[in-house]
Amino acid sequence: LVCHELCSAHFTCGPIVRDPESDVPPENVRRLSVLLDQNVGILRGGEFDGCKWEAECRRASMADILKIHDYSYVENINRLCNMIPDVPHGIAHLDGDTGVSRWSFEAALRAAGSVCDAVDRIMAGDFRNAFCAVRPPGHHAGPRGIVRCANDTEGSHGFCLLNNVAIGAAYARSMYRNDGIKKVAIIDFDVHHGNGTEEVIRQLSPNIEKANVRMSFASGTFETPRYKPWLDETDIDNVFFASAHGYGPRGRPENDFEEFDPQINGWFYPASGKSYISESFRSPVETPDTNEFILSQTWARMGEEMRMNCCKIINVGLSLPKPSDIPGMQRVDVRDSYRKQILPNLMQFDPDIIFVSAGFDGHKKDTMNYGYVGMVEEDYEWLTEQLVKVANSCCNGRIVSVLEGGYKIHGGIVSPFARSVASHVRALVEGGNSRELYDKVEADWESTFERGMVEDRERKRQLRMERLSRSYAGGHIERRREPNFLPTGGMASLPTNSTTYDMDAILKEPLSQNMLVDGSQETQSESIDGDQPRKRKRNAVDYKELYEQLRKEGVA
Repeated sequence: LVCHELCSAHFTCGPIVRDPESDVPPENVRRLSVLLDQNVGILRGGEFDGCKWEAECRRASMADILKIHDYSYVENINRLCNMIPDVPHGIAHLDGDTGVSRWSFEAALRAAGSVCDAVDRIMAGDFRNAFCAVRPPGHHAGPRGIVRCANDTEGSHGFCLLNNVAIGAAYARSMYRNDGIKKVAIIDFDVHHGNGTEEVIRQLSPNIEKANVRMSFASGTFETPRYKPWLDETDIDNVFFASAHGYGPRGRPENDFEEFDPQINGWFYPASGKSYISESFRSPVETPDTNEFILSQTWARMGEEMRMNCCKIINVGLSLPKPSDIPGMQRVDVRDSYRKQILPNLMQFDPDIIFVSAGFDGHKKDTMNYGYVGMVEEDYEWLTEQLVKVANSCCNGRIVSVLEGGYKIHGGIVSPFARSVASHVRALVEGGNSRELYDKVEADWESTFERGMVEDRERKRQLRMERLSRSYAGGHIERRREPNFLPTGGMASLPTNSTTYDMDAILKEPLSQNMLVDGSQETQSESIDGDQPRKRKRNAVDYKELYEQLRKEGVA
């Protein structure tokens, strides 16, 4: 477990107080408190006593950072943070989402350095995997910070400063190229598309950025060559990126006939990440030698479509569930996106080390996801177990996981965020001792079994509703509820000619509390179809009398 105290010195707002009117951003210092606090942090619990803590991590070197980001962008952040006074309310903003304070740039350097330190410890053979509990997050940070797309021409930083996971991946590929690290994979399971990481990987092939300029007396086009290699011209064949995330409108329709237009209702951030698998998985791009690469500039002049498909990138854009969808099927669809698209291609890629952008804002109780993904703690643990199996099959279990999103921290150690992180780390801990390999056949069977189980549960629910409806409509159970009916004595009978029922109230009522028309109450042992009792009747117990008897006998 890797962390640094300066990651908690990155303030995005003033002191947080209990005030309903206070505007506290989702990404704030309390995110790490629920994980790392010595007294109440969930990762400080006895369950994780066997983990090794690394609290002193180096700063990421500028050479490693500039493999990912432009120097002008890094310099601007550094200058802005140095201008902020070191006071509690000393906050500046890069944009409407992303706040910074005096020590934010230093925190970002330590966060990126933590990932590099984790790589060093794993490559030294000390550990099989690592989890970096750091902030600020980074997977939305592109080479120049903000990454724009056709659906969002403005873009935003998305709480991110430096792309921690990309800096660590580039460091591993360049520093340990002679120690068996050739192929590097990055898996992003944050609910938001890792657009910054994808843009960084697209810069592994030379391209020309064009900008149209119009003035009153002239117009023209500026062309700027862009290229940020991690090691050499073979980067595009040896770096893999996959992201499963929400993609679509920011809002949920109330019925199947209502459609949300993203142009009206807005896009779910960052409005990119439509489902896509690059052609390079099926037909790899032929890599030129160094002389041809420099002299001919073949890649820089090739078409946009070819350039878009030369990097190994998989995006799985998950849509919002429809009101008519089977409850629980959304989670199966999320798992299937990994079982059928990401994990098989990852196995085929055969990485030497796996990096994970671990975002936990896809939890069904996290309001930042607007209903997308809808995972729970068991899903995060399951996904981590699958990645561990792939790592065991390909790269001796080498995994570096880096914290990204996750904002539902209310409740402290029992919050959805804390429990999800604990599930993820628990699977990594168990994976450190596991040698189980990934099995595609087993994954297909598991998918079929889970889908059938959810469908079977829905059939039983529908049958229960049908039996309830038939029983009430047929007069087997004569207690009927009307919207404005308020019993005064606990039990009441309605006129036998009443045919108006509030089915919502009926279905919410426990089966054990159905009433008979004569005022007597059914026991819990009686079923709705009049079957034989499943539980024996028990006589009422006078606990006061029992206590007095036990006290006389000297037991109480």
